[in-house]
Amino acid sequence: MNLVWFRNDLRVHAHRPLQQALCADGPVSAVYFLCEKQWESHQVAPLRRWYVLHSLLELGEQLAALGVPLDVVDAGTFEAVPSLLTRQVRDKEVRQIFCSREYPLNERRRDEAVASAMAELGVTISGVDDGVLVPPRALRTGKGTPYTVFGAYKRRWDAWLDTHFEAPALVDVEGVSHPTDFPGRAAVERALGRLQVSPSLTEQWRPGEQSAREQLDRFVSHQLARYQKQRDFPALSATSGLSAALSAGTLSVASCYQAAREAMADAGAREGAACWIGELAWRDFYRQIIAQFPRLSYGGAFRRETEWLQWRDDDDLFDAWCEGRTGYPLVDAAMRQLVATGWMHNRLRMVTAMFLSKHLWLDWRRGEAFFMTHLIDGDIAANNGGWQWSASSGTDAVPYFRVFNPIRQSQRFDPQGEFIARWVPELKHLDNKTIHEPWKQPLLAGEYPAPIVPHQGVREAVTEAFKNAKKMYDEQGSAQQ
Repeated sequence: MNLVWFRNDLRVHAHRPLQQALCADGPVSAVYFLCEKQWESHQVAPLRRWYVLHSLLELGEQLAALGVPLDVVDAGTFEAVPSLLTRQVRDKEVRQIFCSREYPLNERRRDEAVASAMAELGVTISGVDDGVLVPPRALRTGKGTPYTVFGAYKRRWDAWLDTHFEAPALVDVEGVSHPTDFPGRAAVERALGRLQVSPSLTEQWRPGEQSAREQLDRFVSHQLARYQKQRDFPALSATSGLSAALSAGTLSVASCYQAAREAMADAGAREGAACWIGELAWRDFYRQIIAQFPRLSYGGAFRRETEWLQWRDDDDLFDAWCEGRTGYPLVDAAMRQLVATGWMHNRLRMVTAMFLSKHLWLDWRRGEAFFMTHLIDGDIAANNGGWQWSASSGTDAVPYFRVFNPIRQSQRFDPQGEFIARWVPELKHLDNKTIHEPWKQPLLAGEYPAPIVPHQGVREAVTEAFKNAKKMYDEQGSAQQ
């Protein structure tokens, strides 16, 4: 028996472990370990759990159509997986396990424990880097160290793919009637019954592989050509909308890359396709960083000197940020979008993260955690990488003296105030100039708050704080490493 162990790769198409198992001798079975307590410790958003569970239902039916039964096993935490997998292996007389590699620290520790248990049983584990385009260990600088600057990494990344990329394979399930039942269905339905998530959130999303593949086709056909020019404007539907699918693995990153490469043949789409490929490179970049620097998985800053920053402790400021009550319309609109939809436009993730860490001077880890508890596409590598970039504590970080002006960001990327009017409706009556700075016009008491902190002086305060942190690190911190 060959066993496919599914994790964050909930699809049948372009799934190399499944393809390898189907090509090997013997029957094929599949397993997914449901770790709800681990979800709690990893702060996984209820909406993301809902997405994963419904995607599992579709996956089970797709696998059943291929003659591959999917078991869904309640494990609770990663620590229980080795013993439960051992039971699966013995019960099914498994000789080989096929799976995709994962890179955060807890996942790697789980896999190391599994590898040890399987070695004692004489079971082979075939792991592949199916969640990335370029394996994290494949690229090294001339000194043999991991890349920590994106520009240099991207050049090597492009060159590696030019010679190594293989087009993903599709699985033929056409004409096969999909069973409505599979061994793990009851476990998934029980988990859904325990889950509490508002219908107002779930009605906005379509989980599963089929929906993800359809969305990819729509994006490439109708939006990719304009992606480079329009992607920073949140009022437009100009991004792929595929982050949740890529995060849960209902769509492979190889399928996205192949579609973009094919679009490069069209001169009208070339610029947009190249820009989107760059975003796929950022995704790989952050995964190789999380794999190479384990401290990032438990809250450590990439730039060690920034651990000496003296963050403000102010719950009122944090609550105002979380609830979209900062008095800066674009920041508030973005935060309200996140809470109401489970998603936030990428430009606005940078704006809100930099506002929290530099204007409010609150620890970026508080914002990182808040995002994870709400995002449908919550992913530790991308979320951590984005937050540390914005807070100037991470690899390839924005210079600490660079501070986004939330008013200028608003005027530049929402010039007509359409996005603001959508999410901050108390300001929709204002014209497209005043809506960015509503405090310049008298408002009714309680209609909209005044800015909770001024923008003036932020850059100078941040610069001084970073210089002091570096000085303390040089005097005390470096000796403790």
